[in-house]
Amino acid sequence: MAVSSIDRAATPKPGKRWVRGLKIAGVVVVILGSVLFVVGSALWQNRLEKAALMVPHLSDYIHEIDTKPSVLLSEDGQVLFQESPQNREYVTRDKIPNSVIYAILAAEDKRFYQHTGVDVYAIGRILGNAAKGAKTPGGASTLTMQIAKKVFTGDEYSLDRKINNMALATMIERMRTKDQILELYLNEMFFGHGAYGIAAAARVYFNKSLDELTVAEAATLARCVRAPSRENPIDDPEAALENRNVVLKIMEEEGFISSDVYEKAREEKLNVYKREKGESRSRKRMPYFVDYVLLQELKEVAPEVDFASGGYRIETTVNTGLQAKVQEVFNKTLRSYRGAKVNMGAFLCIDTDGKILAMISGQDYKKDQYNLVTRAKLQPGSAFKPFVYSTAFENGVLSPYGDVNNNTFMIRDGRHSRPIKSGGPKGMVSVRSAFSQSYNSAAMWAQEAAGLSNVMQKSREAFGFKYLKDGVKTTAIGANTVTIMEMASAYSVFQQDGYRVRPFAIKRIIGPDGTVIHEFSGTKIGRVVSADTAAGIDYLMRAVVTSGSGRDASGVPNAHGKTGTTSDYKDAWFCGYTNRFVGIVWLASQVTRADGSKKRLAMDGVYGGQYSCPLWAKLMTVVQDELGESGPRHPRRSQPEPSEEPPQEDVPEAPAGDTPEMDTPEAGAPVEETEEPKGKTTEPPTPTDDGGTVPEATRPAGPRAEPPDTKSRGVVYVEVCADTGLRATLYCPERVKRAFVKGTEPKSRCTVHGG
Repeated sequence: MAVSSIDRAATPKPGKRWVRGLKIAGVVVVILGSVLFVVGSALWQNRLEKAALMVPHLSDYIHEIDTKPSVLLSEDGQVLFQESPQNREYVTRDKIPNSVIYAILAAEDKRFYQHTGVDVYAIGRILGNAAKGAKTPGGASTLTMQIAKKVFTGDEYSLDRKINNMALATMIERMRTKDQILELYLNEMFFGHGAYGIAAAARVYFNKSLDELTVAEAATLARCVRAPSRENPIDDPEAALENRNVVLKIMEEEGFISSDVYEKAREEKLNVYKREKGESRSRKRMPYFVDYVLLQELKEVAPEVDFASGGYRIETTVNTGLQAKVQEVFNKTLRSYRGAKVNMGAFLCIDTDGKILAMISGQDYKKDQYNLVTRAKLQPGSAFKPFVYSTAFENGVLSPYGDVNNNTFMIRDGRHSRPIKSGGPKGMVSVRSAFSQSYNSAAMWAQEAAGLSNVMQKSREAFGFKYLKDGVKTTAIGANTVTIMEMASAYSVFQQDGYRVRPFAIKRIIGPDGTVIHEFSGTKIGRVVSADTAAGIDYLMRAVVTSGSGRDASGVPNAHGKTGTTSDYKDAWFCGYTNRFVGIVWLASQVTRADGSKKRLAMDGVYGGQYSCPLWAKLMTVVQDELGESGPRHPRRSQPEPSEEPPQEDVPEAPAGDTPEMDTPEAGAPVEETEEPKGKTTEPPTPTDDGGTVPEATRPAGPRAEPPDTKSRGVVYVEVCADTGLRATLYCPERVKRAFVKGTEPKSRCTVHGG
């Protein structure tokens, strides 16, 4: 049927449908845009009206913020440190030299006299740079907006906060002259080290009045505002010098100074006024911990927070009651060790979340502020062996329930070679014996089987060691470098079935306006080794405590651990854990030279098992008594355990490690060998019901108590010197009771350790 001309006229052409749709879309966009503009304008006007009410009282608002102290609190609510600096010296605009004004404008807002509070040009530049994918698109915060930000105490980077700052900056520009804004800024901003305002900063950093400042000094102060607690000329002279030169260059480019003045100022040395710091130190409770929180962890978790500027509340993990008790036990025990030349040490305790519960980082803060727990690069001795064996277990080349070679291991370096002696019976021994008795040659064979490169990779990636040096062939026996903090994190892996926690000290940070800036309750980094490997090391470290070199910790419920001693007895460790806590103890000896440098000394026969282990047991008992200890974490594996074997402290092979401030030897320096024990060195046999012995692989599980009729079955127990294997005398540093088949026990007494 034919279509009429009227019908054809009423039917729209298909090609023009998109035009109609585009028109409709355009209308919608215009309507929505108009609505948004009206709503936005109303909201903006509302913000401007509120801001207008604040401008007349800006100085009062800022003063209220600045006079509120920042406080650092312990877990039990005790004030560890608070800072409320009031170093002020108000100066009027006519007393501020032009060189200071130019330096501030170059450093913070070179378009200050062109914008009206909000620099639209700078915002456009940022958007353009961001669109190009620039990593640092630049900043657009004007001097006026910085004043507004201080009023709103804005460390939060939210859109709402930014709009408030822009509104207040706009109203400040409408209601104040440029000179008034500059005067307010230069008198109220924080420049670091308690200095509020440019005049106070000139006194603090250079001990000068404003009119005495050189152009270079003015440029140095101008950039302090950005990071007053970090990049000031006292705390970081290098950063301050670099920042100064940046400001000077901008001053030259903007025509504020001539090229000749620029060149002269750039060559000027940074002569900072040296002040006494003792006053602020004396106000710190637990000063080593406080310094760690403010100078290290705070910079990592919330670098934008400037504690010294006032108004912050930082809640930490440490318990002052617990800290006081472990400190008392630590100090008392250290005094009793003086006869063995022990005069320094450290202790760190964390829980299963990683919370730092107690930290002993030095003995006299007034004399030495160096934090041994977090900064000292130390050699761990045999305390590093768990990470070597872990790698071997992960790679399937050893089993915690199998055997390992304990013959002398030869380290070859070109044409030269040196032996790592067994320190125990030669041939194949159980991994349990090698680990619990801390045989050095067995650890070297374990490293050989796993591969040194694999050990290094696993130690870094899984266990978190940052300071290990490549190519150190005696890494297996502790000739590399670690920190105490790293050891605590690494040992948590075996406590938590293969997961690792990161120690932390800050639970929560609250800003001056009550906003929670940071909140942390701990996190596991992930399963870094398999559950089977973690269980295997857990099993071996329990053997260290029940029948090995760490038996002095056997009275601590659920104790597991490993001893460590370096050559010449320069370091003595015990690293261990219970179900709830990880604890690390380190002991050493140190003297201060005439020039003020530190030198580490050899202690008098101080083993990790003999000194550090008993101290660890005392400290962890205090922790358990104060905070409680749970029952078994998980069912132990019912693997066949060898019978209880006598403890033999690890023979020190790795050279003692020091910090760079402590006359440190290079990691992997030549290992100083000790003489292989003389006398009987075979592992004590396990008696059978008929008086014979059984192979170790078939011994019954669990520790074996001495039978009441032992002597009738042909076995006698003799106290021997752990070093020589001969009958012990009163002068032997390590005396242990060992089992012998009757007639094979040593007859002569030790002649190595004399009176």
